[in-house]
Amino acid sequence: MTLFTIILVFHLLAVVVKLGVLFYIPRLKTVEQVQSFLAPYKKIDRAADITLWVSAVAMILTAGWQILLQLWLLVSMLIYALIFIIVKKVILGRMNSIVETNKVFAREEMSKLRFENACVIITAVGLFGAIGYLMANKPF
Repeated sequence: MTLFTIILVFHLLAVVVKLGVLFYIPRLKTVEQVQSFLAPYKKIDRAADITLWVSAVAMILTAGWQILLQLWLLVSMLIYALIFIIVKKVILGRMNSIVETNKVFAREEMSKLRFENACVIITAVGLFGAIGYLMANKPF
C-alpha cells in the first residue's frame, strides 16, 4: 500500500465518523437521548475534523501542489466542505436547540430534527453525486 492510500483510508474513516451522525438521528427519541449523544459526539467530531484537515494536507503534500491547479478538483473540494458545513449547521444546530429547550420529550423539535436529517441526507447524496461526476468527467 502506498503512503497516499494509507492517508486516504484515514481521511475516509473520518468522513464516515462525521456523516455517521446522520444515520444515528432516527434512534433518538427524547431530549435526554439527544443530550447524552451530543456530548461525546462533539469530542469525536472534533477529532474527525482534525483528522480530515491533517489527512487532506498530507494528501496534497503526497500528491504534489500541482494537483490544486485542476479546477474540477477545487470545485469538488468546495462541494465537499459544503456537505460538512450543512451537517454541522443544520443537524448539530438543531440538536443543540433541542437540548436547550429543557423539555423532556420535545416531540415537535424531534420531528423537525428527523425531517431535517432526511433532507440533509438527500442533499449530501446529491452533492456527493456531483463530486463523483466531476471526478469521473473532469469537465474543466
